[in-house]
Amino acid sequence: MARRAQRPVAPPVLALLVGAALALGLAGCTGPQGDSSEGFSADAGSADPAPGGGDTAEAATGEDSAAGLAGATAGAEDREVVTRGTATVVAADPVAAARDLARMVEEAGGRVEQRDEQRAADGEAASARLTVRVPADRVTSTVEALGSLGEVADVSISKEDVTAAGRDLDARVAALETSTTRLRELMGSAADTADLLAVEKELAARQADLDALRAQRDALSDQVAMSTLEVWLTGADAAPAATRAGFTGGLAAGWEALVVTVRTALVVLGAVLPWLAVAGVLALAGRGVVRAVRSRRGEPDEPAVSP
Repeated sequence: MARRAQRPVAPPVLALLVGAALALGLAGCTGPQGDSSEGFSADAGSADPAPGGGDTAEAATGEDSAAGLAGATAGAEDREVVTRGTATVVAADPVAAARDLARMVEEAGGRVEQRDEQRAADGEAASARLTVRVPADRVTSTVEALGSLGEVADVSISKEDVTAAGRDLDARVAALETSTTRLRELMGSAADTADLLAVEKELAARQADLDALRAQRDALSDQVAMSTLEVWLTGADAAPAATRAGFTGGLAAGWEALVVTVRTALVVLGAVLPWLAVAGVLALAGRGVVRAVRSRRGEPDEPAVSP
C-alpha cells in the first residue's frame, strides 16, 4: 500500500504554535511557581520548628504560672483581716496569772485595754478578766503562751475580712480630699463676699466629713493591725459542782426552790408591811374624824339594827 506523503506545515502556522507554547510556559513559571515557593516556605516553617522552640514555649508557660502565683500571693497579702478571740484559763492564782499575762502582752508589743481582778473573799473564788490587744502576727504565739499560766479550758478565734470596707473608706477619703482641694481653689478666686461665705460653709462641711472618714479608716486599720483577745482567769475551786440526778437530786432541787420562794415572800412582806402600817394609821384617824363629826351633829355612830 502506498504511503501518503505528509504535507509540510506552513511557516506562519508553526510560528503561531511556538509563540503560544512560549506564552503558556512563561505564565506557568511566574504564577504557580511563586505560590509553590510560598507554600513550601510555610510548610517548611511549620514542619521544621526552630531549634529550642519547645523549650522557649515551656519557659514562657512557667513564667506565666509564676506570675499568676505571685499575683495571687500579692492579692492575699493585700487582704485586711480583723482577728478577735476569747480564752478561759484555770490558774492556781488568777491574780498572779493576770500580772504575768499583762507582762507577756507588753513584751509582745501589745497593750492591756481593760483589766478586772477579784480576790478570794466571802467564799467566792478569785478571778480576773483582761482585754488585751496584740499584733496580728503574734496572736498564735500569745494563745500558745496561755498554757504557761494554767490549764487552758477553751479558746475561740474568729477572723473577719474587712478589705471591702477599707477600700470603700479609701475611695471616699480620696474623693473628699479632691473636693476640698477644689473648694480651696474656688475660695481663692471668689468674686464677692457672698460667694466667699458660701464656699467657706461648704468647705467646712466637706472637711468635717473628711475628718470623720479618716477617723473611721484609722480605727479600722488599728483593728487590722492589733488583734483583740479577751482572757478569763479563774481559780480551780471555781469549777461548777456536779449536778445531782434521780430522786435525791429532784428532792434537793425542790427544797431549794421552796427556800427561794419563802425568802422571796418574806422580802415582799417586809417591803409591804410599812405601807400597811401607814394605811392602818390613816384608816383609824379617818374613822375618829367621822365619829367626831357625827357626834357634833347628834347622829348616832352606827344605825340601830331593827329586831
